[in-house]
Amino acid sequence: AVVSTQSTGITSGSFFQVNTAGAEVLYRTIRETAELDDKTVLLDVCCGTGTIGIILSQHVKRVHGIEIVESAVEDAKKNAERNKIENVSFHAGNAKSAVPRVVNNIPKSSDTRIVAIVDPPRSGLHADVIACLRKNEMIAEVVYVSCDIKQISDNIVSLCCPTSNRYLGNPFRFVSCVAVDLFPHTKRYEVIFHFKR
Repeated sequence: AVVSTQSTGITSGSFFQVNTAGAEVLYRTIRETAELDDKTVLLDVCCGTGTIGIILSQHVKRVHGIEIVESAVEDAKKNAERNKIENVSFHAGNAKSAVPRVVNNIPKSSDTRIVAIVDPPRSGLHADVIACLRKNEMIAEVVYVSCDIKQISDNIVSLCCPTSNRYLGNPFRFVSCVAVDLFPHTKRYEVIFHFKR
């Protein structure tokens, strides 16, 4: 499949946005929402086959994709190689353990801005992943993509609630949201939520 100018290969167990014209609008809107630049290090959490990170890689310093499905990570690595993208790396594993490991290995610099983009399954992120994003204070922003805002309402509250024993680290604050119609003639749509600390 071709999205933007990138060629993407997928295997049967991997998720892919089949409305490629709508996906291009979605990815452009994510880029604009996050105000990505050459000082941004992007964490693509629940990266799947790496499509979002690969497409946004030309606008950032570095991309680190994190995905629990190993076959999807292999697809992501092949997709980066196929498109000659060199500023991306993909990590297989649970986001709860992979995010801190990746963040701790990012070279510290006063002008580096870490933005996490999360595009989880319809059910949203596990509470442990939200706690991990909260605890890692180097993550300055979260861009959360969802096709079911009812399912992720707890995630939104948890990102923004006051610091507690469960959610350490300064809370994020809601900045904006925008809907993108990827499913014409249905009641479904993708929503991009933007949070900053």
